[in-house]
Amino acid sequence: MNTQYLDYTDGEITCEAYVAYDESQTSKRPCVLVSHQWSGQSDAERKKAEQLAQLGYVGFAIDIYGKDVRGGLLDDNSKLIQPFLDDRAMLRQRILAALAEAKKHPMVDPDCIGAIGYCFGGLCVLDLARSAAPGVKGVVSFHGVFHPPKLGEQAPITA
Repeated sequence: MNTQYLDYTDGEITCEAYVAYDESQTSKRPCVLVSHQWSGQSDAERKKAEQLAQLGYVGFAIDIYGKDVRGGLLDDNSKLIQPFLDDRAMLRQRILAALAEAKKHPMVDPDCIGAIGYCFGGLCVLDLARSAAPGVKGVVSFHGVFHPPKLGEQAPITA
């Protein structure tokens, strides 16, 4: 299995994905974005990316907060999450930046993307679905925050 950290940007913010895939398969394959809970990308999301790779996908653990910006699993991470809850357009832009980077990966079929997320990450993948981004076929929100983004008229959800 090939695993790597991959820097990408959203404007001036550098983010860090964790990418996992089976290197014995040389063709492009579906990709599953793994969106983190409120403490930021952790071993749990990286392990999930590896498990997805074992199933034949590219596992792509995204980074909403930015490179090296992490909270603690048992900490109050309100300072990290609140800016994105207050500015859902910024959240959408950040997850679309992750999607764009995943689509550029040489092992990824850019027309076959899924996303999963836990709690805050569940909100992120629901917002990805609401964006109607091309290539996103489905999202799964695990105990995700369900509040709609209130960004005005939205395109029909295609995922």
